[in-house]
Amino acid sequence: FLVKSISCAIWAQIHEISRLETNKKLMQEIANEAWRIEQKYSRYLESSEISKINNSNGSAVAIDSETYNLLCLADTLWKESGKKFDISSGVLRSLWRFNKQKTVPSENEIKELLKYIGWDKVHFNEQQISLKKGMQIDFGGIGKEYATDRCAEIGARATSNSLLINLGGDIATRGEKSNRQPWEISIESKNGGGEIWKKIPLHQGAVATSGDVYKSFIVNGKRYGHIINALSGYPIDKAPRTVTVIAPNYTEAGILSTLAILQGNQAENFLSEIDRPYWVQR
Repeated sequence: FLVKSISCAIWAQIHEISRLETNKKLMQEIANEAWRIEQKYSRYLESSEISKINNSNGSAVAIDSETYNLLCLADTLWKESGKKFDISSGVLRSLWRFNKQKTVPSENEIKELLKYIGWDKVHFNEQQISLKKGMQIDFGGIGKEYATDRCAEIGARATSNSLLINLGGDIATRGEKSNRQPWEISIESKNGGGEIWKKIPLHQGAVATSGDVYKSFIVNGKRYGHIINALSGYPIDKAPRTVTVIAPNYTEAGILSTLAILQGNQAENFLSEIDRPYWVQR
């Protein structure tokens, strides 16, 4: 779910040279936590918990409390999204690759895979999970959010200094900068290429952006973004190019920005009701 690698940048405001080694140790601890979560939940690693579950061929697989809590979050999002957000829809990535893709999958191809999608077909409790044979789950929509918040929590427990976590563009902070000024966060333009669309001040909390800037393709003049409606098997139609949300933690920010995209042309109506700062590019 971290796209095979983690780009992890951590800044702590260091006030004394004697604290340098302490901060290096903290940055290593935070990076180790990010890699731990990657190794545990990446679908790309055969030894991960997700791979064990996906290769279980219908048998029950034992899980721990951390995995159970993530599954509970997935269950909540499935319900809140009207079943459009479904972590069992990862099987569709075999049809939707969004990497120089030049054709749209056929209706029959999508219909065939929809047989293996449906969160209501997944059974789990605090001890185990079981999938029907052929089904898979993927924490791609919640795993990186969780990892970002875990890294921020570790930093906040270890130091009273200002802290900013940048996990591959996912940003969470603890406190303003040492000069009491807000962090300045840039939102990239929908045109990509590092072009800045807007700069926003972040006093505390987290900021997340969801969109199709780098994961989309165009066929016959229609753009297909990477956020897919699990009910139809197709990318969300008429969705914003990007949605950026500020929230107290990154999990909330990331979830809200994704849920907004899932609303398609009703994204702004959804965002207007959440009582969080947001920015939309159409």
